[in-house]
Amino acid sequence: MFLLAYQFLYNKNTKFEFKNILCYYLTMKILKNLFCVIGLLCFSFSCIFAGITAKNLMKVGILLDVNEVVIASDKQYTLESPDKKYYLSAGKINISVSGKQAVIRKKSYSLPLKISGKSPVIAVNKKFYRSEIIISLSSKNKLNVINELSVEDYLKGVLPKEADGGSNLETLKVQAVISRSYVLKNLGRHYKDGFDVCSTVHCQVYGGASCENAVCNRAVIETEGEVVTYENDIAQTLFHANCGGFTEDPKYVWSWKSETPEYLKGKKDKYCKTGPHSVWTTTISEKTIREKLIKAGYDIGEINHIKVSGTTESKGAKEIIIKHKNGKFSMNPYKFRTTVDPWLIKSTMIDDISKKDGNFVFEGKGWGHRVGLCQWGAKVMAEQEGFSYKEILEFYYPGTKVEKIEYDK
Repeated sequence: MFLLAYQFLYNKNTKFEFKNILCYYLTMKILKNLFCVIGLLCFSFSCIFAGITAKNLMKVGILLDVNEVVIASDKQYTLESPDKKYYLSAGKINISVSGKQAVIRKKSYSLPLKISGKSPVIAVNKKFYRSEIIISLSSKNKLNVINELSVEDYLKGVLPKEADGGSNLETLKVQAVISRSYVLKNLGRHYKDGFDVCSTVHCQVYGGASCENAVCNRAVIETEGEVVTYENDIAQTLFHANCGGFTEDPKYVWSWKSETPEYLKGKKDKYCKTGPHSVWTTTISEKTIREKLIKAGYDIGEINHIKVSGTTESKGAKEIIIKHKNGKFSMNPYKFRTTVDPWLIKSTMIDDISKKDGNFVFEGKGWGHRVGLCQWGAKVMAEQEGFSYKEILEFYYPGTKVEKIEYDK
């Protein structure tokens, strides 16, 4: 282009006219800018979308093995059985079970029942839930109550239960992304029961529309579809309350069936030291511990001594040795904790166990299984240190990315 201009200005024999040069110059300029825009769009698209699709609708078990449930709506709603659809006026109905059928106002209905209405929420035992409710027969011939809704609406009922109530928006965005990743990674965990996940700590605590609030909803909306990925798949974004200064490798907690991915291997965390339960002491009677172990199937006499045998790289207990009147045996520390009382023995980072006056005194650090993201550490990083939610996720899940998935239509 510049050569053509040079020829026009300094070569009298040139056959190029100025208007041709100007036209050529403008054309090349436009094409150059167009290619830049296309390149940026392609790059942005590859950064935003992970190439992963996920189900948009999911099922949450909210009440399990109940004999009766009360359903209510302030607008007209429908009750759909396998053989017929019924239209009900605003109000409430009691649904009970008899044999393998539901009973409503002394009439029997085949199960499952799907309940939907013109109102955005339906009341179940005076708690509100979005979208639709399904009543099914449980394996014990009782009723399971299931909430079917979108993943994004589900998260609006999870964040207020799983995140600290006083958290700021950036902290809540962290929780939104890891809760979304976790549920999408674990959909179908309860498929044998007829739903995807339960509403308790076994999966994630879910409180429905009744517990929603504006700031949590905003965190969900502003991170819509974002998940943590590792090697082109959704990561297993495990999280807990407080790691006590070190996150733990899951192989020391559960029967981890595969090699621990890099992003879940234990690491040092300096951010949670000031958080609740970063250091704790608890006292439990010998009798209570013995009774809990007997109930769990252990043949045990009076307990004389409990000690930690070995520690992990993250300072967690490797094994618990229990000496009792009739002998001794060892337990996985996490199993011991959850068998005795996970609210009292707050983690497996146990520094000392002593016996005094018929009681055992446990001293330790952290709260929860200590695997993955430390919620209190994430809160400090966001609210005191000024980290963004993506930087926090990179710290706790090193080597991962935050990418956007596409939901099935």
